[in-house]
Amino acid sequence: MKEEVKIAIFGLSLNVLENIKQKITSIYADSVELKWANIADPQLDILLVNDMFFGSPTIQSLVNGNRVPYLRLVNDSNKLGKIENDVLYLPLTLSDTIQDWFKQSYKNVPTLQASASTKTEQHKPVNVDYEKVLDEFLSGRNGNVQVFDSKGNIAIVNTNTEQVWMNAERRIAGTDQTINFTYATMQTMQSVTSQQGKDLRTWLWNLLWYSPVLDQDISSDVYFKLNVWPQPEMVQDRQNIFKIAACFERGASIKQVQKKLSLDKDIIERFVSVSLLCKAIVEIQEQDAKLKIADQRPEGSLRGFFGSLRSKLGL
Repeated sequence: MKEEVKIAIFGLSLNVLENIKQKITSIYADSVELKWANIADPQLDILLVNDMFFGSPTIQSLVNGNRVPYLRLVNDSNKLGKIENDVLYLPLTLSDTIQDWFKQSYKNVPTLQASASTKTEQHKPVNVDYEKVLDEFLSGRNGNVQVFDSKGNIAIVNTNTEQVWMNAERRIAGTDQTINFTYATMQTMQSVTSQQGKDLRTWLWNLLWYSPVLDQDISSDVYFKLNVWPQPEMVQDRQNIFKIAACFERGASIKQVQKKLSLDKDIIERFVSVSLLCKAIVEIQEQDAKLKIADQRPEGSLRGFFGSLRSKLGL
């Protein structure tokens, strides 16, 4: 079996990207299987990144967390073909220095036959603070971002207009703790803006609904009020989701909703967890929970009826 090296290139135009790919391919012998990977690939071997995006949290987690060998790409015709420290100057020419760098980086890659397990262990997916990441999706200051996880690209998001363009090739409905983002290039945005994007909050709610691994532990006695109704895509859960939403719109606790609807506690907890991550629901005080007051009215009316009856009967 051929040895495998995975290389990701990020933040370049298509023309420059293809030119670099062709030249790098010529460096490696036929005994090596060269694969062009996404920056989210947990088994990434080499990273080439436009210097403009090098400071993004996503790239920094790869460089510092996974310790992937990398080069920052900078356009400078006066230094073309040179590597200085961690900077590769473009346009790319195959100097001895460049070929040596790629070959030395390749030598650190274990063969699939001998140590595939070692490679996996060295490049475990990095779990991020996904709550902070999700907050950034709802922050207009980030502009255009590319969302991904350890399984690949998920979507492109315009945080200003709150529009989403999903990756049509992705076959996974949910995500996990590796969800992250980096800033999208102008070319990436141009490839999708001619299409109609989806609503960001609707998309995010559905993405998280299919991501039970992100569910949070929530007390059954805490009260919440729903401010934004979900638009669930899943037909089998839609009726129950709307029933739960109607309860929390008035203000309620998980315990109350479970008692009122006789639903499994897990689905109610997931509803609250997903809604919290989407900023669609907020915690409130018990006295502001209208569902509780509504539930008590029949009991209070019944007590009043029997009290009036006792008075009339002289009891």
